[in-house]
Amino acid sequence: MAMVTPSPKEVNILLLGETGVGKSTFINALYNYLKFDTLNDALSGNMEILIPSKFTVTDEDYEFRTIELGDDSNENLANVGMSATQSCKEYQFDLGDVIVRFIDSPGIGDTRGIDKDKENFENILKYISNYEYLNGICILLKPNSARLTILFKFCIQELLSHLHKSAKDNIVFCFTNSRGTLYRPGDTLPALKEQLRKLEQRSSVEIKTNKETMYCFDNESFRFLAATKNGVKFSKEDEISFAESWKRSINESVRLFEYLSYRKPHKVQDTLTLNEARNIVLHLAKPLAAIEQNIQTNINLIKDRQKEIDSCAESIQDLKKRLSIPQRVLEPKQLGYPRTVCTGCNYECVDGNFNYKSHCHEHCYLDGVVTEMLNNAKLLNCAAMQKNGTCQVCGCNYAIHMHMTVEYYNKTINAIDKNVEKQINDKNSFKVTKETAIKSCEQKRRQLESEQKKITEINILFAKFLRQSAIATFNDSYAEYLDLFIREEKAKKSHDPANYNNAIIEGLEKTKREYMAKIEIIKKAIASNDSSGDIITSEDIIKYEKELYNLEINGETLKNLKFTAQRGQAFAFNQHRSNTNSNRRKSASKLFARIYRR
Repeated sequence: MAMVTPSPKEVNILLLGETGVGKSTFINALYNYLKFDTLNDALSGNMEILIPSKFTVTDEDYEFRTIELGDDSNENLANVGMSATQSCKEYQFDLGDVIVRFIDSPGIGDTRGIDKDKENFENILKYISNYEYLNGICILLKPNSARLTILFKFCIQELLSHLHKSAKDNIVFCFTNSRGTLYRPGDTLPALKEQLRKLEQRSSVEIKTNKETMYCFDNESFRFLAATKNGVKFSKEDEISFAESWKRSINESVRLFEYLSYRKPHKVQDTLTLNEARNIVLHLAKPLAAIEQNIQTNINLIKDRQKEIDSCAESIQDLKKRLSIPQRVLEPKQLGYPRTVCTGCNYECVDGNFNYKSHCHEHCYLDGVVTEMLNNAKLLNCAAMQKNGTCQVCGCNYAIHMHMTVEYYNKTINAIDKNVEKQINDKNSFKVTKETAIKSCEQKRRQLESEQKKITEINILFAKFLRQSAIATFNDSYAEYLDLFIREEKAKKSHDPANYNNAIIEGLEKTKREYMAKIEIIKKAIASNDSSGDIITSEDIIKYEKELYNLEINGETLKNLKFTAQRGQAFAFNQHRSNTNSNRRKSASKLFARIYRR
């Protein structure tokens, strides 16, 4: 699909926030604010639901009533704590002459764990890569969080660690359910300011928290509307109170649109390039380590062969047997079909190759499954999965399974240097041929060492780019977030040790160890570079990436590793993006049309 390139009359706004903050309800409420200038107009008109919602109210007899609005497979309304929005989705509004796009995203801090949060961030980045720019990045917060909880810190820090510094002036904070805090940010504001103050100390990036960047909404007036439409009775006093809430939320909406419409747009490519570098530093750590290992193995193979050649004191025919240089290469192999594998089970080693041991469904032709993607709910329909979501082959949860279509193998090849081959064909003397062969080995060894050095140098440059370009270099609350879940799992074990699976704690502790090891690598890389030196740009990152791929011996392997993982991106976007032509909504509100009238 071609990139969505907005005209000057288009405004793109990304919504981000913690799970349960109410992003989907915010969009539903906002659209009805756009449609109806007053609550009275909304009560007498046709309420529209863009995203399914489910909430509970008490009626006039203090009986619980569950209000369900809409129906959409993109929303998970049954599980508390899970992000209700399962994937990114776009909603378009016509405001006067301007199209406003809201991009709804999965919540951060999902109870399904850290891997789910990682997946959600990756999906958000993939989704926005189809846009040229973002006018606004709205971080939704609850207004009354007096304490800076671990999850709160994780969400803010993790969000900012994925954004380029150029996005700092497009960030705004929207507080939901603010009627209870008198339409003010409430106790959350001091905690937010402290978090951003520490961030500024570390990165010298100031994210402003003032009236221009903070907006207080109240979703309760929308819930009142929805409950009333479903037959729940309220007093006249309640209606007057909610009418004031509706009016205030409309005024905040107008203020928000006015502010974002005239900000300099954030170029999405800046954030994407930042995350490309971030992914190379962190996500390609194992492939790069494997190549480093291959290089070292191949250097040793060359040294051994060099010794054999040097010790050869016999005929030219005996020398010929030792002239080929054995080298190990990492070779991709297309399976020709999708295979469901478990990433949680042990690897198996066959002929020096490490691959997933558990092939849970060898030929899985399930539609719509993105390859090499964990926590994919579509795999619940895989033939290997039972109704409770566990695999009948390996016994693990579906969330740690994935589809794969490519395997990588270590292959040993034997090659003779062209110069040595020429010496043999020209029937040169034993001595000359032997000297040429030794020089060939030495040249190959130096070339491998040079590539090894280049990989290390570029890794350090990527780390420096992160320091210079990211709002937050990495999420330094991540380890604390892991500790939270480790403590929670230990409490579960203490409560019921006989039925507890120790693999859960062991997996979390392993994740933390690996994370801390990677952070130390980045810290050391950053420490070796003065941040006051040359600025590394997005163009430099592209250049360095090409240098890696142009390495004569290992470049193609690196390129294959990276691009194989990206093959499903265009398909994933087409699969999840809504049909914007059919979903576009027109606003009847004169207040909002006035903002964009030219």
